[in-house]
This record gives sequence, structure tokens and C-alpha cells, in this order.
Amino acid sequence: MILSYIKSGLFSSLLLGFLLFSGVSAGQEVVNFRLPDLQGQLQDIAQYRGKWLVVNFWATWCGPCVAEIPELNAFGARRKQQANVIGIAFEKTPVGEIRRFVEEFNITYPILLIGEEPLLPLEPLKGLPSTFLLSPRGEYLHAHVGPVTAGQLEQLLDQFADDSSN
Repeated sequence: MILSYIKSGLFSSLLLGFLLFSGVSAGQEVVNFRLPDLQGQLQDIAQYRGKWLVVNFWATWCGPCVAEIPELNAFGARRKQQANVIGIAFEKTPVGEIRRFVEEFNITYPILLIGEEPLLPLEPLKGLPSTFLLSPRGEYLHAHVGPVTAGQLEQLLDQFADDSSN
């Protein structure tokens, strides 16, 4: 049923309208949000403060999202001392199906589920996948639409880390 709404212009129009009025600008403190994980426990994004945070909006039906999973896993493994990665499943697929997907594709970073009323404290999504870099203080620094590589994320992290040390 959700898929039929997504395919209809109504869902897209409503989502676009919501997103246009929910964003923050780069460098602003990110509004705290809490979303459920795959076990149903609410997770507060503030728990990730102190390290760089990569927030990746994705969906199981999104080919480019699936293609970037190994890159996000690799980045998370290589930069685990400096950064965390979280994925936000931007779909209304039953949690059991998402759990199976996570296992099948060996996703090694935490997955959160979009709530009944999407709370997007980041700039409006312009497509999937969308990946955001947040500073250790929780400031939104950069957005990337489309699949991202571990190398691109490492370059961004190094760039912003250098900027923040100057």
C-alpha cells in the first residue's frame, strides 16, 4: 500500500512539502531526534556526539543504496576511532524484512527506522541514498545525494577535521 502512495504524486508532494520546511543550514546545531532501532528501542542521536557521525538515509528497494553498503561498512571499520555510521531506513517495510536485509547484506552499522511521522532535522532529502556528515558537536556539515564511497567519506572527514583544528 505504501508503495502505491509513493508511486502516486500525492505522497511525493506531501513529503516534499514537509521536507522543505524541516531543514537546518550547514553549521547549525542539529535538532535532537530519537528513532527506533531494529529491536524497537528508541535511540537518541545525541549518544553519538564526541565523534564524527555519518547519517545515511537508505531503503531496501533502492539499488544505489544497496551498492554503497560495502563502502559504508569499510569506512566505519577504517575510521571507527574517529567516526560512527548510522543508517536510517527511509521506508515503511516491516521490521522483520529490514532485519533480514541487514543480515543478508552484512550491514555492520546501526540501523534506525523512520518513525510514523518522519523527523528530519537535516536538510531536505533530495533523493536516496542521502548521506550527511555531522561534527562531533552534532553540527550538520555536509550532504551528499547518491551513492558514496569510503574514500569520499574519508576525504570529507579529513577536510572538516583539518578545518576544525585551524
